[in-house]
Amino acid sequence: MKAATRRQDYNEVPAVNAMVSNGISEGPQQAATAESSSATVPAAAVPILPPSPTSFEAELMSVDTAIDSLGTGPFQLRVLFAAGLCFAADSMEIMLLSFLSAILQSEWALTTGQTATITSCVFAGSLTGTLILGPLGDRIGRRPVFLACGIIISVFGVATAFASNYVELVATRFLVGFGVGGLTVPFDILAEFLPTRIRGRYLLLIEYFWTAGSMAVPVVAYFTVGSGLSWNLFVLICAIPCIASFVMGALLVPESPRWLLSRGRTEEALQILRDAAAVNRMDPMAVFPNGTELEDEEEETGKFSDLMSPKWKRITLLLWG
Repeated sequence: MKAATRRQDYNEVPAVNAMVSNGISEGPQQAATAESSSATVPAAAVPILPPSPTSFEAELMSVDTAIDSLGTGPFQLRVLFAAGLCFAADSMEIMLLSFLSAILQSEWALTTGQTATITSCVFAGSLTGTLILGPLGDRIGRRPVFLACGIIISVFGVATAFASNYVELVATRFLVGFGVGGLTVPFDILAEFLPTRIRGRYLLLIEYFWTAGSMAVPVVAYFTVGSGLSWNLFVLICAIPCIASFVMGALLVPESPRWLLSRGRTEEALQILRDAAAVNRMDPMAVFPNGTELEDEEEETGKFSDLMSPKWKRITLLLWG
């Protein structure tokens, strides 16, 4: 029994020695590992820094979305009144012909044909102006043509009051009509600044300026010509709304962002939209933050015959009918 026990103890000695030797050899490694672990900062303790203010992702925005983001406010009202005064001025220049023709037929002893020419030359000028100024607004921009129309009507409306003979009168009235032919451009620039949800209402409101101008002419005629004053003063007063429209347009109406985008001038378009947001009492950088990019606007082209294409035929016939 004792011999067997000593034999078992003797057999266990190598195993104990191996365990001791392993423990001695692993000790320094485990200690080094412990020191390394204690020197390493846990991942949860590493602070997560916020992104740099200059780091952002570009946000692509269509021009329609950008215009809708402006909402409705003082900016749209400015454009409405500037374009509306242009409408009122145009209607006054057309309506005053009813009084001016009758007065000059008597004072200058004009024939019936000459009297009719005073009126028809304005519409001839309007037709010419529409064919030239409309496409020009697509080529050089809405704002320059808007201001050019205001200058033309103002200058030659005033010049009409100083016409001393029939030829001068016809020439000045033709050029007034030429400016009236650009009436579509103020309408366009207003429409291109309006959010979708109010566009129809504002484009209806601008027509009331035309009505107001037409109604103002008989009142002006009553207090000038009807009171024994000269027709020259009557014509001068009728030119005042167009002068006011030009001043408002020059000071308050920027270029259309939609037209700028069609020319690839995205930075200018974005800055105009931010300025418009500021006028509407909005934070421009909240509406259009850093990194906002506007989609390029493709310019649409067409021919006169497109009016009878399946897409536009119904609308064309309704407007012409």
